[in-house]
Amino acid sequence: MDDDLTLLADRLQHALGDYRTTAAATVKELARAVDVVDADMPIARLEVLFRSPHVTTVAVRDPADPARIGLVTRTRFTAAMTGRLGFGRAVHARRETGEIADWAPLVAPPSAPVSEVAVRAMERHDERRYDDVIVAGDVWAVASTSDLVHALSTLLAVRSLHDSLTGLEHRAMLQHRLAERCADLHGTAGRVVLVLLDVRGFRHLNATRGFAFADVVLAALSARLRGIAPVRSDAARVGGDELALAATLHARDEQHAAQVAEGLRQQLVERLAVPASGIEAADWPSLHAVVVWSEPGGGTPDELLRLAQRRLGEAKDRWRLRASGLPEVRSLLGGDELVEVVDL
Repeated sequence: MDDDLTLLADRLQHALGDYRTTAAATVKELARAVDVVDADMPIARLEVLFRSPHVTTVAVRDPADPARIGLVTRTRFTAAMTGRLGFGRAVHARRETGEIADWAPLVAPPSAPVSEVAVRAMERHDERRYDDVIVAGDVWAVASTSDLVHALSTLLAVRSLHDSLTGLEHRAMLQHRLAERCADLHGTAGRVVLVLLDVRGFRHLNATRGFAFADVVLAALSARLRGIAPVRSDAARVGGDELALAATLHARDEQHAAQVAEGLRQQLVERLAVPASGIEAADWPSLHAVVVWSEPGGGTPDELLRLAQRRLGEAKDRWRLRASGLPEVRSLLGGDELVEVVDL
């Protein structure tokens, strides 16, 4: 399964570039401006528009009924002008554009989801299945069916690589990203750094405020993480209430690596501590956080994840012991420090 996801990610990266930013969610993101003509315009003048190879569709407005929208595609126009016996141009030259328009095109609001519009477009009869879709906003526009299907397939692929609740990459994709980073740094002095975050008291939040509210909090926290993540880093959800951030670290020496890695961890914790809009401070969770980094040259993803998980578990254990008020046990576990900074 992980190999399949890795292959899918690699193919999308090759075909689309950064597929994480190319997956359109609404039809507005795919729409392009369209020429709009009145229904009473002579077809001879319409022919002038279609002489441009860039014009594939013309929208038609009915002056008597502003709510009525028509469409003339290049295919529809060519068929009308050719005619059954080749006399279409002679027959239609003096007629009005409204006579050859399709007055029942597929019309979608700008906010309509790509998934919904793409399915509706492909449900049309064969002769109209590939007609453009009118996007009726303040400015009329059209979206092609091919763009809709392409966007839908991209959207589905991206969702298969990301957690559905938070929108962050899931654990398998984080491992893939870590493997890429480790491979890229082979033979260099660079390091891969991994910050692992755990939502403190998330189970209690589920129990007291309900799963739906807890999901809202986790989604907001993840959105914040995605928003503050450094450029060219990867944010992921690796467990029920565990988030992660991976980045590439270039450091002069071991001491510098420790300073930069710890600085990244502290920055994330501080910026994630501010409650999201609409959520009370009392409901906004605090975090356990650990940071680990590889040896110069990249290390391995399994090493990074395994050690980060172990250190996170130790930090959570010490926090629980501190909360329970057992200082003698705490001392056996290494004192009161809650955050481990670990070099692989």
